[in-house]
Amino acid sequence: MTDREPDSRTLNFAGDVDEQGRPLPMTVEVLRARTEKWPVSPQTPENGVAQLARSRRLFVDGYYTYEDFYDAATRSLQAVEAALRVRFDAESKVSLAKLIDRARAEGLVDGYTYEILHTGRELRNRQIHATTLAVLNPAIAARIIATSHKLVAELFEE
Repeated sequence: MTDREPDSRTLNFAGDVDEQGRPLPMTVEVLRARTEKWPVSPQTPENGVAQLARSRRLFVDGYYTYEDFYDAATRSLQAVEAALRVRFDAESKVSLAKLIDRARAEGLVDGYTYEILHTGRELRNRQIHATTLAVLNPAIAARIIATSHKLVAELFEE
């Protein structure tokens, strides 16, 4: 049990949906169960595993601190960037945008994944260069994080 209170903004959202598409309540347990659905390949390098694990913890902590949803999405994109750098043997000077574009050109990502990753990248860039604390709702954060997990798992399954 914790003495922390949920962030009131978080309570405006469902924590997940069930198999029939019905909303589940926003609770730590529902959020944690949601993160357990996101794949992690056993072949993923340790650094990527750590970044993805951190994104899942931050996502769950968004229940208490709404801004953590944004940080969770950003962390998952770091894992994507690292995985694409490994896959393409890319230098650090190559931007995440170019890595995502290359993944699309080489057929590693579909249109949905491509759009989600670019949306996440744009949000990440806004956060990095922001003068105020940015927020991201849990639904959008979950899409970015789930997509990041799926891509990283697929890249290291091959």
